[in-house]
Amino acid sequence: MAGATDGTPDKTTGYTVSDLVGMALRQIGIGAMGTSPNPPDVADGVMHLNMMLAQWQRRKFLVPNLVDLFCPSTGASVYYAGPGGDFDMPLRPAQVVAAYARLLASGTSATQDGDFSGGDFNGNDFDTGSDGLLAGNPIDYSLTPIPSYEDYAGLSLKGLKTWPNYFYYNPAFPSGEFRPWPIPPADLWEFHIIVPEILPTTLTATDPINLPPEYWDAIMWSLAARMAPSYGQEASPTVVAATKSALATIRSANMQIPTLGMPAILTPLNNPFYWPGLEIQKL
Repeated sequence: MAGATDGTPDKTTGYTVSDLVGMALRQIGIGAMGTSPNPPDVADGVMHLNMMLAQWQRRKFLVPNLVDLFCPSTGASVYYAGPGGDFDMPLRPAQVVAAYARLLASGTSATQDGDFSGGDFNGNDFDTGSDGLLAGNPIDYSLTPIPSYEDYAGLSLKGLKTWPNYFYYNPAFPSGEFRPWPIPPADLWEFHIIVPEILPTTLTATDPINLPPEYWDAIMWSLAARMAPSYGQEASPTVVAATKSALATIRSANMQIPTLGMPAILTPLNNPFYWPGLEIQKL
């Protein structure tokens, strides 16, 4: 695969949408024996591909990347994630995988580009200076998710303003609602959310497949299985097996399992029955 002029991989090379749609149709006998699929067949395949990728977007193991988005605290109780929102992105996420609040250093504006921007680490990273720990060193604090709207509704004092510890995310449409609690003051904090990268869902027949190479096979076989009923067929055992194998490859490549969290009573600092070595015991 060719590289871009700046030395980074060129992700626009490889197969186009029509290439994979045509291959998928040939797996079910459409356009076989050296012929090409009709334009209406290709158009239907493109629609199926966009709908399929929209479904894949909601399955974490089928999304190749997690991204870190941020917005500065304004003292508001709700921040919006979606097109033109506080967390500006093409499509609102169905869930926030994780979130944290960054306590900014004195005099630091909220202009970071995500988790670790290019200037985050330099020779002065661990120099506390005369202003104390925060001089030049913003500190991140993990936010605990509130799992449901019912739990968020049960908060007695939703307008409490102090140090943030929790967040609730409501996947409203077209913009999701990120609600930190307690509500921190403006300018001193920066909210970061970790969400699945947005997959392309507005592809045309001539567009390149801008996804890692292992997705090409999965797209082709999945389209073949998905489109077979349109031609009065059931997907053959070969197509079904190849589809499962290709998706399993992506699942194994993308799977990330967070460290198991334990109740506070079971952690060494809070457990009255702690003994040396408890932290390395296996459940």
